Amino acid sequence: MLLKYIQTNSEKSFEQFRRIGLSIKASMDTSGLNSPSANGNGGRTRLARAVQTLQVKLNARLQKLRSGFFRKALFFLVGFYCATAFSTVIGQTGDWDILSAGLAVLVVEGIGALMYKANFPLLNNIKSLITLFNYWKAGLSMGLFLDAFKY
Repeated sequence: MLLKYIQTNSEKSFEQFRRIGLSIKASMDTSGLNSPSANGNGGRTRLARAVQTLQVKLNARLQKLRSGFFRKALFFLVGFYCATAFSTVIGQTGDWDILSAGLAVLVVEGIGALMYKANFPLLNNIKSLITLFNYWKAGLSMGLFLDAFKY
């Protein structure tokens, strides 16, 4: 009885091992003895193709980021300057602090709502302008955050 149990379990283990081996073989490149140019991948391995795909996607992403970079940087720096001017001028009088903070929150949240809102036909025409103001908002927020550590 014990011998039959061990034999049955070893047959099940062998069958599971064989299935795993077959699934590994199925997931591998099974070109066999075919020439590298015959299987359509130009003789490159999967790793080389994956690295090339990653490189192409990264280059496309960098090209997208580089388009309009100077305008984006300008709006970010203008937002940073506005934050410094905003905190300096409003800081001179203590009675406007709450209203100015409320106005800053209203502007930041308004730009965020326009930026991340569902598509409206009217907003699609000015989407690039909203994106630039989003960079201004980021500069304003960063500037106000850093101005908080000045005093």
